[in-house]
Amino acid sequence: MAELQMRGMDELLERLQGMETKMSNKLKGAVLIKAAQPILADAIGTNVFKDQSGKGRAGLKTGRPAFKGDKVTVLIGIDKGDISEIFYMKMVEWGTSKMPARPFLTKAFERNKAEAYEILKAELRSGLGLW
Repeated sequence: MAELQMRGMDELLERLQGMETKMSNKLKGAVLIKAAQPILADAIGTNVFKDQSGKGRAGLKTGRPAFKGDKVTVLIGIDKGDISEIFYMKMVEWGTSKMPARPFLTKAFERNKAEAYEILKAELRSGLGLW
């Protein structure tokens, strides 16, 4: 019969609990906003549509982090319920009955999601003190 002994489990559990404490909602939100920046920059720099006033591009921002249970989200740009000064940007992104969609946010996300993921990983590691 073999016997298995594990040492250090108490320390490991303590460290894991400490990580959970370090991972505050404020940190989670800050990490997501930082990871969203390449996507936002790409969307602002796109030439898919004419924005003669400049208000549309200038109005694209990252929203405040939203927390629901253990899920954290950050809006980049606009959403379908946007009624702000740049509401017309949603018509460009999703189209209308008279105008085809010219998705610039979706394409910016697809082009930059790998970079955003790498930023997310690096920021989480740093925030948790893992390097």
